[in-house]
Amino acid sequence: MSLGNAKRTANKEKRRDLREQLTPENEVLKDRKLIRKEVNSRLVSGTQTMTLEYDAIFNSEKASLNKDSEVLSLLFHRMFFYRLNEKLSGLTCDHTFRLSNQILTQMQLSRGKINEIVEIFKKNDGNCDCEIIFNVESQLIGH
Repeated sequence: MSLGNAKRTANKEKRRDLREQLTPENEVLKDRKLIRKEVNSRLVSGTQTMTLEYDAIFNSEKASLNKDSEVLSLLFHRMFFYRLNEKLSGLTCDHTFRLSNQILTQMQLSRGKINEIVEIFKKNDGNCDCEIIFNVESQLIGH
């Protein structure tokens, strides 16, 4: 068996194991309208009612290595990075924090808290909207 086939087989087995662990209360949402509703709910109120596929990419061990992990993890779970990625898709980054500021405002954060978060982004090499996705979110996801 080639290395590629071995990896694919291992990944299939991982996905099957994850599916077997799903119960009705932690089943991954598939319906686009319900996903949108869940994203908006988390973004505005911070309330998680259902599990999204996006939740599975969060790596708490990797995130904990960052001294700003508490704030960044909260932003991840409140769907900040998800929404920023959505807004950036199809656009060219203007190398500002315009979209980030819009989303943080939508999250009903105070101007002072938004400024603190932008400083955390800068400390973590997120010097504009696209760099937040490439440099900051990448510290929270994957293996």
